[in-house]
Amino acid sequence: MQRKSFVRAAVAAAIAVGLVTGCATTPEGQRLEGQIVGGVTGAALGSLIGGGTGRVVAAGAGAVLGAVVGGKVAENR
Repeated sequence: MQRKSFVRAAVAAAIAVGLVTGCATTPEGQRLEGQIVGGVTGAALGSLIGGGTGRVVAAGAGAVLGAVVGGKVAENR
């Protein structure tokens, strides 16, 4: 049950960030938006892996990896 609420919260946060930063016209704003959305998505996906402490580690690693990838993708748009 906790996993579902975390994923729902992560999706809600990603949508909220998208609405707030949807008008990012500068390259820095686009990169920041990509990093935030990527980090939230990565944390949500990482939390689906493992159990106990491993889930926390996977969520953290997913957040970091997602932020890096999201920033790079946004730079290349």
